[in-house]
Amino acid sequence: MSRLLTLAMGLALSVSAFAQDLSIQGFNERFTLVKNEQGVVTTVKLKKAITRFTIKPFIEQLKNDLRLEQKNFMNLTDSQVEAEIDDMLYGMGLDPYSKAQGNQEAQKIKESLLNIPNINVNNTFAEVLAPKDFWKEFETKLNEAFQFVDPTILANLEDPRFFYKRQVTYRVVVWALEQAKKHFANVPALNIASFVIVRVHDMMMEQRHFHHNMLLHYFESLPESKLGMTKEEVDRTVSSIYEYRIDMLDIFSSNNAARDWLNFGFQRFYQEVRTGNTRIRTWEGPMSNVNFEDIKKLNYAFVNVTEAGAKKIYHLHHTAHQFSSKPALAYDYSNPNRVKRNRALLNLAGVALGFIQMPGWLKGNVDAFIESFYVKQVRTEGALVGYFESTGDQGMINRIYAQRANFYIVQ
Repeated sequence: MSRLLTLAMGLALSVSAFAQDLSIQGFNERFTLVKNEQGVVTTVKLKKAITRFTIKPFIEQLKNDLRLEQKNFMNLTDSQVEAEIDDMLYGMGLDPYSKAQGNQEAQKIKESLLNIPNINVNNTFAEVLAPKDFWKEFETKLNEAFQFVDPTILANLEDPRFFYKRQVTYRVVVWALEQAKKHFANVPALNIASFVIVRVHDMMMEQRHFHHNMLLHYFESLPESKLGMTKEEVDRTVSSIYEYRIDMLDIFSSNNAARDWLNFGFQRFYQEVRTGNTRIRTWEGPMSNVNFEDIKKLNYAFVNVTEAGAKKIYHLHHTAHQFSSKPALAYDYSNPNRVKRNRALLNLAGVALGFIQMPGWLKGNVDAFIESFYVKQVRTEGALVGYFESTGDQGMINRIYAQRANFYIVQ
């Protein structure tokens, strides 16, 4: 039995998955275990992944989403539009009329969404796409950079510095942002171009994050023999997953990973599991800041709860946003489109920010605030898809994928 499974069973409060006969069909359909001549796993690869990209699909999605929202707003009065946006913000724990922390950012999100009907979608995006040579060069450079670390490789069990090479892609983004300033004199067009450059890169990278968390679910929930691996192979895979998370400037952690490769990932995962269990105990205690009942742990990252009579799934390791102490909602059974709708509006707010005037420092703060609602949450929801795969719930698999806000993550 792998250390992760032993850990999970030893620390489990009430992990519903352990009481069931879990399926490995999803694991086998998604992942390839690459072995050397001695039959030892050296690499874990993703069977289905986006390995090359063009900006066109993302641009088309942004245009279509903006047009759809403009159409939705046309069917409402101004007061109804404002009320819908306020309801969304209140539902995420934000009050655009208060003076609490995050209020200024919330006001700008509201302002940007209210301005969507005034955006000339066709003209703006025609201007954004006008420098075709620039976009072609960006696509070429970024696609070449992605090949330095094959997008299908999720873990390299032999090289504790394997993912350090991913910094090449960040250099391309920095280059593209500087070049964009030379190509776009119009501020809204420059803002949209910059949004596309950064977001496309991040979305491509997210498919690895997403499937890393899916792997961690399987490692936590199933014995390694059922997955076709040894204990040591699982430990090394987990170390590779956590090596990927090391900041490029964090030389200390990089050296630590190389020095203790077999234990590096396990120690970090152990801390995550303990943190999650402590959080559950806090929620069950008298000093809780949430009103959860029937708390049932799904895996290291998620819990099922009943809140105000409604069944929901919450994150164990992410808050609702950067200024919140409450957990992030992963799924609301009573309102299945809630998370998907909120993420769609926040993504549009990120685009629409480029059309309103504000200081650069404030725009940066609002961008970071918006991302705090869903970027890390989406990445972690790979573990939630893994849970529903292993329990055979195809309907929930489809629903979680539908709210992922990233079509580069292939179902």
